[in-house]
Amino acid sequence: MRKIPFAILTALILSGCVSTKKFNSMKAEALRLDNELTQAQQRNEDLAQRNDALTMEKQKLIADTVRLHDQYVTLQQRYQKLLADGSAEAARMLKELENNQLELNERSRRVDELEAMLRSREEAINNIRRKVADALTGFEGKGLSISIKNGNVYVSMEDKLLFRSGSFEIDPNGARAVRDLSTVLAQNPDINVMVEGHTDDVPYRPNGQLKDNLDLSAKRATTVVRLLLENKAIQPSRIIAAGRGESLPVDPAKTAEARAKNRRTEIILTPKLDELMQIMEPTQ
Repeated sequence: MRKIPFAILTALILSGCVSTKKFNSMKAEALRLDNELTQAQQRNEDLAQRNDALTMEKQKLIADTVRLHDQYVTLQQRYQKLLADGSAEAARMLKELENNQLELNERSRRVDELEAMLRSREEAINNIRRKVADALTGFEGKGLSISIKNGNVYVSMEDKLLFRSGSFEIDPNGARAVRDLSTVLAQNPDINVMVEGHTDDVPYRPNGQLKDNLDLSAKRATTVVRLLLENKAIQPSRIIAAGRGESLPVDPAKTAEARAKNRRTEIILTPKLDELMQIMEPTQ
């Protein structure tokens, strides 16, 4: 995310609006949030590349399996003809057939293995969604929705559930929903978490704490992360906070209803892909 410009912070100090201690604290927070967003973006890119690689690997394996099967049928036909003719070429052809069959079997095994792991991942995602839905059943339809997109589970909370307008202090009712979700995360350590703050496109009036919508969204994401981490069973390394500001609206219309949808916090849950990556390693 964008950092608070150093020149602006310096001007605030000179004008007496911000103390040196406050300045250093704001600068450190800006740098930390910038680093977290960079890591989050990199992790999202890595996950997308891995999913694309898995799909391409499966498609290639299926195509290779079909090709090898056709070659095997052709070789069998040639072998039977050579055998009938009593040709010495038959012995060499038999060896080629055996090698072709071994390769075909290995390709088929790998396709089956990939398909099984992809099914397991899909089942894991559906299982995460069920657990989250069960934990948050009292909040759905009250500013909270749960969906599956791009192989991840999205828990979307509107601002009316979490935050007052222009504030990053969490509402008690929204805090209860976040704590209920933290229980699920604590019980399922194989889930990685990204918390994204989103705002509408109405300009934020700068104050001594925040500069713009990007700062507000980052601060809200950080507030949710800190609340999740009150559950000591959750490892901090599993969670990343990111502020998106107004850059990713769900509804681009310039209406009050659209802007209300865009003011949200999304908690994105992703099952770990370690086993899938291990399967891919032999062909890389």
